[in-house]
Amino acid sequence: MTKIRILIADDHRLVRAGIRSLLEGHPDIEVVGEAGSGREAIEGATRLQPNVVLMDIAMGDLSGL
Repeated sequence: MTKIRILIADDHRLVRAGIRSLLEGHPDIEVVGEAGSGREAIEGATRLQPNVVLMDIAMGDLSGL
C-alpha cells in the first residue's frame, strides 16, 4: 500500500513537532516535510508533491485559505 505523503505547515515549531509526532506513529503516513510560513508551504508543496498539506489558517505572511 502506498503511504499518504503529508506536508505540515504552521508558523509555530512546537505545533509542527506535535503534529509530526502524532502522524509518524501511523504506518500508512509519511511526513515528507515541514514549513514555517505560507511561502515555505508553497515551495515545499511544489518541490515535495505531498498528497495532503496540513496548513495553519492564520500565518504571518500567507493564510492557509
